[in-house]
Amino acid sequence: MPNPVRVLVCILAVLALPLTAASARDDRFARFAAHDPQSALHVSYDAWTILLEDIVYDVGFSNREPADPAGTRVTGTRIRLGSNSRYRYEGNRLLLHLIDDERAAAISQYREELARLPEQVSLARLNRNEQLAYWLNLHNVVVVDELIRNYPVTRLNRAGNAFHNDPVVTVDGVELSLNDIRFEIVQANWSDPRIIYGFFSGAVGGPTLQDSAFDGRRVWTQLDRSAREYVNALRGVENDTATLKVSQLYFEHRALFEPWPSALRNHLYAFANGDVYAVLDGAGGDPEALTYDWYVADLTNGSRCGGAGRGSLVISTSGEGNVQFNGGCEAVPPQARELLRAVTLRRLEMLREGRIGQVFVRDIETPSDGGEPETQGGEDGSR
Repeated sequence: MPNPVRVLVCILAVLALPLTAASARDDRFARFAAHDPQSALHVSYDAWTILLEDIVYDVGFSNREPADPAGTRVTGTRIRLGSNSRYRYEGNRLLLHLIDDERAAAISQYREELARLPEQVSLARLNRNEQLAYWLNLHNVVVVDELIRNYPVTRLNRAGNAFHNDPVVTVDGVELSLNDIRFEIVQANWSDPRIIYGFFSGAVGGPTLQDSAFDGRRVWTQLDRSAREYVNALRGVENDTATLKVSQLYFEHRALFEPWPSALRNHLYAFANGDVYAVLDGAGGDPEALTYDWYVADLTNGSRCGGAGRGSLVISTSGEGNVQFNGGCEAVPPQARELLRAVTLRRLEMLREGRIGQVFVRDIETPSDGGEPETQGGEDGSR
């Protein structure tokens, strides 16, 4: 466990070049629009990656097979445990029940370090990609830290919109909510729709939390991976229907998909595999929003484990697909066992069929200027 967790700013070069003009907006977010396109300053988030590797369970890509709508029940009763969403086998999971006090303190400290970064190096001295990585990482660190502080929590919408709308972090003297970061800063300054996949909402229905921090030098490659995971998951695009049904996320960020809905369809086509490509070809009409799964994206769906409750969890499988759980909770909740078993069997099936690491290649209509079809801003996706 790193001690203490610090933000390392690697200054590759300091160039005395003029900054681009800030946005004409005169509100409290305008200060975050300035940037230096020629800057070679780089921010390292290695400490956040180390923490994520400890606390994220990689579920992998969806096979587009819905979960049993009945959900997991307490034996002999009608009581359901955890989510009964069709999408509950999708998206990486936090191991909230295994996060000890040391890790929790390190994450809280890292949150404070990121918030104070502009006191060390002005964000206006960074280029757009470095700024984007900063905002995505700050947003996700805050989400994870808030979930830990409020654990156990089951559904993030039970407190209304407070989780995402209340001020939770102060940057450069400005109090910010999670939605301020998402809409007023990032969406206001980056027009590329791939940005939406970088924000971990804390809920199953949203984009997945990767087990590595965003890095300014490869942030768009990382967002591409998250986009492919989400578009090809049921929570992103539903199975064959007469009307195209997509995540509520696309409606929240509709401004990035104009003209609507053709721009949205083109975006989805750019990341779709064969199954989703067929859905897009077959479903017509204006898109409809899917029901968003607000269950917290942790392994146990907000339920405490029996017994000691903290430690490590070892999952073993046999060649026949039998799954066993060792260590960690003395009594792994049934809904966690259900998820782990489903993911493990899915991986075994994909391995047997040779689909691990499969790459989909497809011709996509190229704009006349030769640019990337899914990029609607500049080279850095900015406005």
